[in-house]
This record gives sequence, C-alpha cells and structure tokens, in this order.
Amino acid sequence: MLRKLTKRITNNFGLKVLAVVFAIVIWLVVVNIEDPEKTKGFTIPVTIENSDYLTDMGKTYDILNNSDKISFTVTGKRSIIEELSDSDFTAVANMENVNDELTTVPVSVAASRYSGQIEINKRDATLKISVENLKTEKYAVKVVTKGTPAAYCYVETATADPKKVTITGPESVLSQIATVEAIVDVSGVGEDMATNSKVVLLDETGNEISQDRLTLNRTSVAVDVKITMGKSVPLKFTTNGTPADGYRYEKAECSVSSVKLVGSSEALAGISELEISGSQMSIAGATSDVTAGVDLTKFLPDGVELASDQQKQINVTLVIEGKTAKAFAVPVKNITVKNLPSNLSMQFNADTVTVNILGFAEDFADINPESITGTIDASGFNTGVLAAEVKLDGNYSVSETIYTAVTVTEKSSSGNSGSDSNSEGANSSSQ
Repeated sequence: MLRKLTKRITNNFGLKVLAVVFAIVIWLVVVNIEDPEKTKGFTIPVTIENSDYLTDMGKTYDILNNSDKISFTVTGKRSIIEELSDSDFTAVANMENVNDELTTVPVSVAASRYSGQIEINKRDATLKISVENLKTEKYAVKVVTKGTPAAYCYVETATADPKKVTITGPESVLSQIATVEAIVDVSGVGEDMATNSKVVLLDETGNEISQDRLTLNRTSVAVDVKITMGKSVPLKFTTNGTPADGYRYEKAECSVSSVKLVGSSEALAGISELEISGSQMSIAGATSDVTAGVDLTKFLPDGVELASDQQKQINVTLVIEGKTAKAFAVPVKNITVKNLPSNLSMQFNADTVTVNILGFAEDFADINPESITGTIDASGFNTGVLAAEVKLDGNYSVSETIYTAVTVTEKSSSGNSGSDSNSEGANSSSQ
C-alpha cells in the first residue's frame, strides 16, 4: 500500500513540481492584478515629546515654517492603503534628539495598523525650531475702566489683587510688553463693584500681545472698583485787565482741562463748570505770558468738594501775544510828494518802498501792498540824494520810521530838468 502511494507521488515528479510552481505564479499574477500596490499621501500633526528638555536648559523654542505638520507617502496593497487614514499614523519629535545647533529635531512616523505590510516614505522629516533664552519678569497690573457710570457717579479707585503678575516666556516676547492691563466695564454702575478681569498684555503702541508662548501665574485678577457720587466739569479761566498797548490775551494753558467734583446730586446738578477768576487772573499791562498758581478749593461752590484723587493746586499760563512786524513792498507810485519847492525836481531811487507794519498774524492776511498809500513832505528839501520820510495813510502801525532814498535836482530854466507826476508841492508852488 505504501509502495503504491510512494510510486504515485514520485511518478512524473518533475511535472508535478512544475505544476505547483506554475500554480503559485498564476496565483501571484491574479492577486497582483486584483490587489496591486498603491501609494497614498498623508499629512498629520507632529507631537512634541520631552519639551522640558529645553526648558530645563533655560531655553524655549518656536516652531518655524509650519514644520509641526508633516507630509509623507505610504506604499502597500491597495486593499490596505484604502483602509488607512490620517488617524492611523503618529508623528513624534522628541526634544532630547535636537541637533547640536538647536535648530532641528528629527521626526519619526509610525503606523498603528498594518505596520509590517506597508512602507512609509518621508523625505525631510524634521521639526524646524528657533531657540532663545527663557526669562521671567514681574509686571504691575493697571486697572482700566471703560464706559460711563450712572449719573453723577465716577470711579474713585480701581485696584487689582494681586497687584503684579509673573510672566515667563521668550526674551523677545517679554521685551515687547509695555503694560499689563485688567479692563473693567463700569457702564451704568452706581455703586461699588467687585469682579474678575482677564489680564491683557499690550505693547508700546497699544496692540495686544499673544500669550501663546507665555506662562502667567495668573491669567485673571480680582478687581475692586470704588464708585463715588460726583462729576467731571471743565475749567473756565476768566481774566481781568487789559494787556499793554500792542499786546493781547490769547488763551489760558493748563495741564488740567477738567476736575472731578463730589457732593450731593442736588449740588452737582447746579454746576456745569468751575470758573477760575480774581487777582490771579489779572493781565493788566502784561507784555509777556502770566503764570499763576491756583488753589482749586478756593473756587468751589457750597456743598461741593474735590475728588480724593484730584490735585488741589494747578499752574495756569495766560498766554499774551504781541504784535509782530511784517515787511511789505509798496510801489512808489502810491507815494504822494507834497510841498516840493517849485524850482526842484525829485526822483525815487527805487521802484518800491519797504514798510514794516505791526499787527497780529491774522491782520496781515488782508493787507495788499498795492493798496497802501503814503506821503512825503518835501518842504525842506535841498538838492542831492536824500532819505525822505514816508508817512502812511490810514491806521497802519509801523515798527520804525519809514525812509526811502530820493534824488533832488534843480530844474533848468526851461523847467524840464526833471519830472515828478506825484508831486503836489511843485504844482502848488508855481501858482
């Protein structure tokens, strides 16, 4: 029996082996036709491990070029590849593997399924980072109120608890922090309030700084707001007296434009401004600015006081403006010569006469030199080059006496040695 079985197996053994091999090949061909290899791309986030490795060195890092996401391809049987999704893979960057230059960290990618049946192809699998020193600073918290409290109410004090917060982060970010604020809305508030307010970091231009790379020991603070019955009113400065001739009062300058007052609602309702007047506001005979120290409490009406945070003493400058001189070139045709002896003739040595008129800035805008007229009294003139005094018509004020150069000659017997169309004196002398 055994011999017959052995004979059957060994009979045509080569052909039987060939048939088996051929069957395997056919099976592989069929499998590859039905389930060929396929390559598919995936993009997943990179998980950071052991980030304390840099922190323990007093360093912090920032991820560059969005390298915390990695793209790679996976090759395998189509039936397997089509089952895979992003969630089947993990990408890990271990900070302990950072390079010596502290610029890159290798990223490893692993599959949670079919790891032995697929090939993961990743090119530049590195996390690119920028490393800088870690710093810790304390910052005072400034409470900022927004909105308007209820009628005749104002914020007397607003304080934070704690008064300071500790911030840890990159030096480059901490150096941008100008103020730390806690903002509280007091719109319509008529009594004391206690609340919690988020801490906001601002740079020098008032822009908010992201806290993504920072660690704060407190992200919010308790804020206590004290509300007092009161109102803010503008200051009104009333002067007395008149400045010296050629000067005028321009304005009052003060670092404080309004003051906070407290009192009963009835007393506050009757005051819309705080007027500062009296001897301290005198500008009589002034030729320059007048500076006065003012005690605000002396000008408060009955039943009204200054708020506790309002300064009592202020300095006021009463600005006095003096006239200035501006030069105008007046054509000589506008100058009339009077009382020139009939035997003399006069010529101007220039086409215009320069006059320096006194006035305030706005006065000069309406002055047209073509419209300015004047006269010369030539009654005492002799021959030669003279400095003739010009007197302007109208109400002009001048900074100095006006002179212009003229040439006076004696007329010939024919009376044609000179001409002066503006000379009234020559005509009157010949009558």
